[in-house]
Amino acid sequence: MTTVVWFRRDLRITDHAPLYRAAMRGQVVPVFIFDHALLHHPEGSPARVEFMLGCLRSLDQDLRQRGGRLILRSGDPCQLLPDLVRETQAEGIYAYLDYERIYGRVRDAQLNQALAAAQMRIRWFEPVAGSGELMAYPGYRTLWFDQVRQPLVPTPSQIAVPQELASEAIPSVAALGLVPDVHKPKPPAGTAAARRLLAEFAAQKSDRYYWQLSYPGAEVTTGISPHLKFGAISMREAYQLAEQLLGDSPDLRVQRSRRQLIARLRWGSGFAQRFRYLPQLELRSLYRSFEQGWTFDEALYNAWREGRTGFPIVDAAARCLMGTGGWKALNFRSRAIYASFLSNLLGMDWRYGALHFMQHLIDGDCPIDHYQWAMQAGVTHCLNKTWTRIYNPEQAAVDRCDPEGQFIRHWLPELAEVPVAKLGRPPLVNGYPAPILDYKAARQGRVKQLEQQRQQLLHGQITPHLAGLPEDCTPFGGDRPASQLQQGLAFALNWAKLPNLRLFPPALEVEGLGDRQAKQLRTWLIAHGNVQSRQNRSHQRSGRRKSRQPSTPVPGQLSLFEIEAWQEDEM
Repeated sequence: MTTVVWFRRDLRITDHAPLYRAAMRGQVVPVFIFDHALLHHPEGSPARVEFMLGCLRSLDQDLRQRGGRLILRSGDPCQLLPDLVRETQAEGIYAYLDYERIYGRVRDAQLNQALAAAQMRIRWFEPVAGSGELMAYPGYRTLWFDQVRQPLVPTPSQIAVPQELASEAIPSVAALGLVPDVHKPKPPAGTAAARRLLAEFAAQKSDRYYWQLSYPGAEVTTGISPHLKFGAISMREAYQLAEQLLGDSPDLRVQRSRRQLIARLRWGSGFAQRFRYLPQLELRSLYRSFEQGWTFDEALYNAWREGRTGFPIVDAAARCLMGTGGWKALNFRSRAIYASFLSNLLGMDWRYGALHFMQHLIDGDCPIDHYQWAMQAGVTHCLNKTWTRIYNPEQAAVDRCDPEGQFIRHWLPELAEVPVAKLGRPPLVNGYPAPILDYKAARQGRVKQLEQQRQQLLHGQITPHLAGLPEDCTPFGGDRPASQLQQGLAFALNWAKLPNLRLFPPALEVEGLGDRQAKQLRTWLIAHGNVQSRQNRSHQRSGRRKSRQPSTPVPGQLSLFEIEAWQEDEM
């Protein structure tokens, strides 16, 4: 008995239910298909593709160690998979569901139709912590912990692949029609690399992760986000390995960091589940009222992208993204400040920022990055102005995020001699530009605009105000001039304007929700926790600061940066 196992964003053999079930039944055809509609997506990244190729090499090696190998094809999965079933006389196909992109869900719906027409079968497996059921967010949190605590799916000891089956070779980035991004260092790829990174984190960073997480120069992140993006390590294994490495430590600092790391793993799953319900979040703001009022200036946009805004903390983040692809070096706080500047101070649609990020991030994951972008732009949580996230990009940001100037000076060497106390508004030295905007004036204008847009959302049900899936699902950025990184762009976008698009798994039909279901959905879309006023938070922070310091100083540890309550509870 032969089963085709279609690998997508699950490039591993451990904790992989489709592979294990197929191997227990007989021969396996482990196949990965280079889908040009994804490779040439407007938000595609050559650096991210190169990392993916490394994961494929690692997956092939792991399969070969168990007697198998990876089969590669290139083209349209809706044609190639039925052909592969015929060629191997397979009984059917096993695959994990994937709902990162609207295109992928349209493609999978078309595949279901093609297979049914050919009287072929496919079995879809739910990914860890994924669910087609609408539930309140607290219930999902329980589901997440229940699933990540389950035993790992066993790794097959033998994987028998038909010997006569031909396979393409793993291509280069250039062979895929993309221009290699040679400037960005690529992370070590594969399951073993992800495990090593977590072990290094536990040994070297876990006693300071919670306290230094907001300092970009400290580089205390785990570095496994690209591996989670492509499934080189499962969310369940990442959780259990973190618990194994950190859970027994008597060091209270390590336990605080462990809880923070696990919370961030859970938030990532939560963002994916939101897109399971509302795939339109890839293309639109959450509420229709926030889709108006944006401006766009190409020159200012380019200054923001290239690190020429005149605000060092913003420009350092810009150059870090371009130079590293964000891996390890560009942490959450740096991304948040950088993102907020574009939407809240320059007044540009957050989707332009998400487009730029996804074209460079090695760990770019659409549900996480798009929702975070919308969140920083202030167009998600709407019931309290406390959720307006406009960061002061001047000296306040330096003092709180880069108090030694380490991050700024690394990426802006022209400011190497400027004292830390002046890095927020540096003098005009070595050609560094003057600020491109007045922070206070820009902030005041944005606050006023958001308050006006939120008025209609402050009372009654919020579901009637949700933006639906547009008729034209062309990815944002598809109408911008195609760069050489996006050869074949027209081919990649043909699917988006087909009539009567169907998605698999299907989207949540918001218009038909009953009162109970509307309340459940609401828990995913509003702030959780006890959001306090800025004044009360400031007062409580001053009273708690000493108690939150690590009990034992860490050599070289930076001073504590308090993480605000409204940023801690990001689900």
